Parts: sequence; structure tokens; C-alpha cells
Amino acid sequence: MALLDSASDLAGHDTGSGNVALTWSYPVDLVAHSIVFDVFGSDDPLDVFHTRYAQSIAALSVALSGFSFSGDRFFTVVARRGDELSLPSRVVRLAVAPPASTVALASGAAAAGASGLGFPFGITALGAVKAQGGDELLRGKLLQLLLTVPGERVNLPDYGTHVMDLVFDPNSDVLVATVEFAVARSVQRYLADEIQLDRVRITSDEATLLVDISYVKKADLTSEHVRIGLPLPAGATP
Repeated sequence: MALLDSASDLAGHDTGSGNVALTWSYPVDLVAHSIVFDVFGSDDPLDVFHTRYAQSIAALSVALSGFSFSGDRFFTVVARRGDELSLPSRVVRLAVAPPASTVALASGAAAAGASGLGFPFGITALGAVKAQGGDELLRGKLLQLLLTVPGERVNLPDYGTHVMDLVFDPNSDVLVATVEFAVARSVQRYLADEIQLDRVRITSDEATLLVDISYVKKADLTSEHVRIGLPLPAGATP
């Protein structure tokens, strides 16, 4: 079986903050010939296939992110059509700069540029722990608080809410009001440095339990709203 044509003219540049952009050319129409590309790279020129940074790219360029360490990176591109492969393109070397270090904040300060562990927990294509910042980080903290049952965290037994209990408990206005109060108290206790709580509301929509939280971000005084939906067991209607 004949090999596919190889990508040519591979080039790239560092776009800053741990990101790079790569471009290349190909001698035939990608769509007409169902051609896609896989991008490989490494910090070792003798092991350039160590990591596949991108897969099934149906274009002649790609943006890669998540490089947390400075230094030279070596990249190559392989054309693919089903099980057919090309020889790798030439290897291009790029000097990659890592993201700028974040400045430590004083205790109790909120900042849009702060970063932390992503939620849900994940690993990037580079093997690093996924991080989030700004609104995504704040929403992740709020979701963790809502979906954690008190007692699950050994060192913080009071951390969490009883939202998950509503999925299985019978319908009760008193229960809903109690949980709304408990959610508000928990949010104010653990996230008071970052948000000002406006309202907590728990309702049901057919087979889904809906939890709505409205709040104001103290970093920029903008209003936000978070809704999570929890599927109810068949026949249950809190």
C-alpha cells in the first residue's frame, strides 16, 4: 500500500503564555481526499513522537496550549486517512516560554487572574494537572461545594451541602426550605471572600431537581447565576 504524501513547510512560533501555533502545507485538497493530521512533539529531538498533542486535525494549522516549562520543543506532523499514514514531516524546533508566574494574593483578596485546580479534576495533553482561573475557577468551587455531602471530606466534615439528599427524600416544603437555608449558610461560610450570595432556590422540573444560585462576584461586582440539574429516580418528585 502506497504511503500518503507528507506534510511540508512545517513552521511554528511561540504565541506566549505557554501556547504555540503550527502551520504546514499539503499537496492535495484535504476534504476531497479525507486527509487529517496528527501532531506529535517532545523536548527530546530523538523522541519526537513521545506525545501526541493533537489528533484528526482537518486543517493546515493548529494551536497548542498548556506548556508549563520553558525550553526547546520539537514537533512533527503526520498525515492520515483511515489506516493509511504518511511519513512524518520535517521536525521543527521551537523555543517555548511558560506562562507568567501568578502573584500571591493577600489573604481574603479576590482576583480575576487567580488560578487553581480545575473542576472536574483532569490532566492536560502535556501530563499536567488541569488548571482554571477567573469565572471558571469560581464556578468550579461553587459546584464542588454544592455536590459534596457533609462528612465526605475527612478534614472538613462540615464542608458541603445536603442537595444530593433531595434526590431520594420525599416531597416536603419544609425539607426544601431547610436545604435552601443550609446551602446559603454553607456558601457564605466557605466562599464569602469571593462572592456575595443573593438567592438560593430549589425546584423540580419533571425528572430533574434544579438548584439555582444567584450571586455577585466581589472581584468586579458583576452578577452571576449558576444552575445545576440532578436527575431524579423514576417515580420521585421532590
